[in-house]
Amino acid sequence: MRLSNTTLARKLGYGFSIYEAVSEDEDFIGHAKAQLEKLPDFHPWKFIATIDPSKIELSNLPNEFQNDLNKEKKKGIQKYLNAKGFYSLAIDGDLGKGSRKAISDWQVSINAPNTGQLDKKQYREILLYQQSHGSIEELNIPHEISGLSYWNLNKSDLRYPDEVEVSVKHRLELNDERERLKTLYANGEIPDSEVQRLWWQRYNSFPWWRDTLTRAIDNVHGQSPILNRFWHFWINFFTVNTEACEGELFGNYYLTIRRHMTGKFEDLLYDAVWHPAMQEFLQNNQSKGPNSKIAKWMKRNGRLASINENLARELLELFTVTPASGYTQDDVNNVAYILTGYGQIDESGADQTYFWAETNEPGNHTVRGKTYKQSPSQKLRALCKDLASDPQTGFHIAKKIAQHFIADAPPREAIELISEAYNESDGNLIIVHQAVIDAVIKFSRKGDKFLQPEIWLFQVHKAIGGELPLKFVGDTDDQNGPQLNSILGELGHLNCRSPQPNGWSDMAIDWLTPEMMDRRLRYIGQIANRQLRESGFDPEKYAKMLFGAGSDSAQFVASAPTYSNACIRLFCHPKFMRT
Repeated sequence: MRLSNTTLARKLGYGFSIYEAVSEDEDFIGHAKAQLEKLPDFHPWKFIATIDPSKIELSNLPNEFQNDLNKEKKKGIQKYLNAKGFYSLAIDGDLGKGSRKAISDWQVSINAPNTGQLDKKQYREILLYQQSHGSIEELNIPHEISGLSYWNLNKSDLRYPDEVEVSVKHRLELNDERERLKTLYANGEIPDSEVQRLWWQRYNSFPWWRDTLTRAIDNVHGQSPILNRFWHFWINFFTVNTEACEGELFGNYYLTIRRHMTGKFEDLLYDAVWHPAMQEFLQNNQSKGPNSKIAKWMKRNGRLASINENLARELLELFTVTPASGYTQDDVNNVAYILTGYGQIDESGADQTYFWAETNEPGNHTVRGKTYKQSPSQKLRALCKDLASDPQTGFHIAKKIAQHFIADAPPREAIELISEAYNESDGNLIIVHQAVIDAVIKFSRKGDKFLQPEIWLFQVHKAIGGELPLKFVGDTDDQNGPQLNSILGELGHLNCRSPQPNGWSDMAIDWLTPEMMDRRLRYIGQIANRQLRESGFDPEKYAKMLFGAGSDSAQFVASAPTYSNACIRLFCHPKFMRT
């Protein structure tokens, strides 16, 4: 019997909202596969932004104001016209002939005189739109996200860490600020609380909170929950830990992974491996070829250079061919030689992948019988291509992804279906992910997968229509506070704090413990009488939608003695925690 669309929404995505029941008549599978073919813009703040007309004051504007607006405001007009389908030229802040024609065409669509010049009423409509769809600076963010000035931050710091160069700059500023503040503290000029406020909380706690919360908002409110679930899988597959990579390197790293969700695995592999977050996490940035230029300099100064094989080993063992391929220690060493030179974010001579030839081990390097003779900065790309094309890599990825979506011990046939899609498409992730959907439909059974805490939490908040905790109070991940990343830490599953390079477990045995269950119970108990009751969420109604009206499970929720207990019975029910 085919799984219902309701079940598939929870197996493949983040479930469904009480306000948006899943139709059993729609082509869910077709929509799900189509969702994997296009990568939407990542702009989750817009999903929680609100409209407040009282914040728009135009009375001081002259009647003919359009040409007097600054460049950024003119860009805002162009972006609005582009979003409405009337403008396709450059967003340059120049309201020339093309922009004026777009304004005229838009005016015609709203039955207004097509003058090409906005009046105040029309401009107000654009500004209201920007409050919920514009840039970070234009959005009207909920009041819970306030007080950022305490950490010398402002609204613009809610931006996304899209560019690796900006994240590296932030990382280097972190180092400089830490040293400056430590000197002031050592001289007795500032207390330790100032060091924490202006270094740790500003440069670490804040971006870790922001970059966890924005992904959560997109999962709960966004339009691509199935694509996001695959993104979740790959973030964990190529795991890093913020204890070993500070600043916003993690946030940029996970957006780097996201950009490859519609690409090929070999490109994802390459960009994940050279990324500064991975380099810092596995300390490859400290690896130096024993015959490199820097090693010779160190030797003259009485110091020895050596390689660090952590990333080299994980590249073979966890990311690609696995030990089943029979690679040797010599292979690991030669991969480590190829990897020397990467991660040099503080060297002005490094290239755009932060490769610095001064620390790279010279010569040719043989891995699994193939000798890599390319220029030093091109060997890693060639190696990743070869590893990605190995059928053993395809089988390894297929098994891991089947364990995530289908069952802890997925049928061999399911693994082979996905592996075949990988190998035949040369690692095309759209085709691989669509094959996973086919495998879920064909081989998965209802209740086979126990939800990891993070996925469970997002399904809870998806069910209630949002109500995510939005506050930033300066907490670190391991503090039991109100921040979302702290809550995920308390639940035992914060993606950016994976304890091992092989990522968080997908196995129920690692999550089905009395302690882990108690944490879920306590979380629902804490939010039931605040967010849930105040939001108007009806646990009985949702239980009927999920379990079926008249079912024993729905009646179990309905018979709860209190509202809080009904929420606990719903969200901690075995049938909710399993998909």
